[in-house]
Amino acid sequence: MARFRFRLEASLRIAEQALERAQREFAQEVKIWKGLLEANDIQQVQCNVAQEVQRDAGRHRPSELGICQLFASEQQLRLYQCNAELRNQEHIMENARHIVLEAHREVEKLERLKEKQSKAFLLAELQKEQKILDETGQVLHWRRQIVNTT
Repeated sequence: MARFRFRLEASLRIAEQALERAQREFAQEVKIWKGLLEANDIQQVQCNVAQEVQRDAGRHRPSELGICQLFASEQQLRLYQCNAELRNQEHIMENARHIVLEAHREVEKLERLKEKQSKAFLLAELQKEQKILDETGQVLHWRRQIVNTT
């Protein structure tokens, strides 16, 4: 029996490699996002502490209030920057996820095509075998008739 050869095997391998590459890139983007999320949480805590120090200075140490206000506004600015970086990274991560989904669809499409062609090939091979068996049966039947008539 002949062996099945998928003509687009190279395309399938390339699509699988693209999927693996896209998955690695997505994992890296998720790792960066998690780091930014953690940094954002830390900055939020620092901002809250700075605001508490500012309130405390306003109540008990008016001479330090200006410095504390400057420190609190700097912490607030850093928090805004962290939030902006986090939103930007979420956008990048979403794009990477979309690329992974597209690569996955391409691989699945080629795998379904390979499976469909493999089944068609197998069916054609089985039909060839059946045809050969039928012809062999006819030849044997004719020989028996020839032997029986002589």
